[in-house]
Amino acid sequence: MASVEMNLVAVEVRKWDVETQKVTLLSYFVIENQEKDLSFDVNIMQPPEMVEEYLGKLRYEAGNKCREVRGQEDLEMAFENETFLRQKTYNYFKRITSELNNPRRKKGQPKMIFTKHMDIYNETQDISFLPLKFQFFVVLNWARKYYEQEDYKKAVDPLRRLIKIDPGYGPGYKWLARSLKKIRKYDEAMKLYEKYAEVEGTIEARLDLAKSYRKGKLFEQSEKIYHDILAEDAKNQEARIGLAQIYYANKDSRYLGILDQLHQEAPAWLKEWLTEEFNFRIYLNDKTLLTSIQATKLLGYSKTTDLSERAFKNEIPSHFNSSKARLSFYREELENWAEVMNRFNCLKEEVKLYPERLAEAGSEAEPVDIAATDQTEALGKTAAEGGKPRTKVEEILMHIRARKAQRQAEQNGSASEPAAGTDAGMAGAKKNKPKREAASDSGRQRPGTSEKDNEKKSRKTNGVQLDLLDDDADSVEKPKKRGPGRPRKTTTDADDTAEKPKRRRGRPPKSANAENGNGSKEKKTKSRKVKSKDA
Repeated sequence: MASVEMNLVAVEVRKWDVETQKVTLLSYFVIENQEKDLSFDVNIMQPPEMVEEYLGKLRYEAGNKCREVRGQEDLEMAFENETFLRQKTYNYFKRITSELNNPRRKKGQPKMIFTKHMDIYNETQDISFLPLKFQFFVVLNWARKYYEQEDYKKAVDPLRRLIKIDPGYGPGYKWLARSLKKIRKYDEAMKLYEKYAEVEGTIEARLDLAKSYRKGKLFEQSEKIYHDILAEDAKNQEARIGLAQIYYANKDSRYLGILDQLHQEAPAWLKEWLTEEFNFRIYLNDKTLLTSIQATKLLGYSKTTDLSERAFKNEIPSHFNSSKARLSFYREELENWAEVMNRFNCLKEEVKLYPERLAEAGSEAEPVDIAATDQTEALGKTAAEGGKPRTKVEEILMHIRARKAQRQAEQNGSASEPAAGTDAGMAGAKKNKPKREAASDSGRQRPGTSEKDNEKKSRKTNGVQLDLLDDDADSVEKPKKRGPGRPRKTTTDADDTAEKPKRRRGRPPKSANAENGNGSKEKKTKSRKVKSKDA
């Protein structure tokens, strides 16, 4: 009887059923330098029993698969390094059962399995002792695990290692390019797309490269690849709509002819593409910028919130500045989008434009803060005007915005004040004189205060009475404000004349008795005598 060795690479939990006490496992293994996978159910029991059932089923199912391929009935499957494999699967099933039977689970909380994936060889483990071909499948499993979980940042390192082990593996370049694009490393992703098309050479690989060129605004390179593909396959839909996308981005009317042909051949496919994937942006400078209010008027919406909601769902062509949280629109893009949607009946309702309403929104064409505009409109109505009564939070927001607008108006008005040399300028200077200067003139009696209050104010300035004339008030150096802590001591003339002894840091000053050299010793001897008596 012939024996065939198999190497298990990874095990993954697909689903589990608590009622039937079964768990569905997907296994990846290698037989004769080829990766295969099997999925079957295992009963939830004690970990040793689960190990025996799992390995027995895996050996049996893999044997049936090999017998079908080879056409031989006398085949026996054997695991490579079975002792190590049993220990790994035992630990895995032990963890699964402990998670299902967690005693700390809250009442009513369903039983869950969190450890869904197990690698036979961990990423931190040295696998250099394995054959090079088997190393490739081990690293491939690491990369596939992160890529399917959409953890593209962690998938980059194993994918780099994968194409280093086998430089001729085309999908590795594709997955690495897509992962790098997801983490915004576009330049390196572009080079890997080129390498992918070079290694694979298929139409699919060249379409991916053309798409990456097009999204990178390299329209000439992308158009050339599309034309080459259409020379081989004139009915290729993705190449044709890719050309239409390039023509649209450059305001070339030929895109409509291509879309008409595709609509005659596959109307359902074209509608899905236009509503989900087609990019309605025009990459030219001669465009008319519209604010959100202007775009709202053009499309006939009553509120900007309706426009912004559809824009964030990518249902309307828009441009979002994340740093400023602003939405902006272009008139040509909105008009072309409406024409395409109506031409091919992509939406349930016809898109209507109202260009005559643009005059109502003003002539300025600058993007506005869509969030602030929408909130202002939402909070602007009161109950008397037919809206809902404002809440406390809304009242606070309105108050904050009013104060902000008042400060901006004051700043704008300060620029147009008269010069300081004129009479009006002098009057304005007195009017806008800071309060700190007035507060420093504590020697003068203010209206509404008594003489005692003025005396208290004067004491706070380190004992110096500021009885000065109005002309000299500005020349007085104002005392600095002290922070929280111990209050500063007031000084007198006697304290200023007396010479203060210098103190050293560290040991405290000695007492008068200590100067004679007897005081401290006497105290020590007395304390010792007291202790001896107590003892």
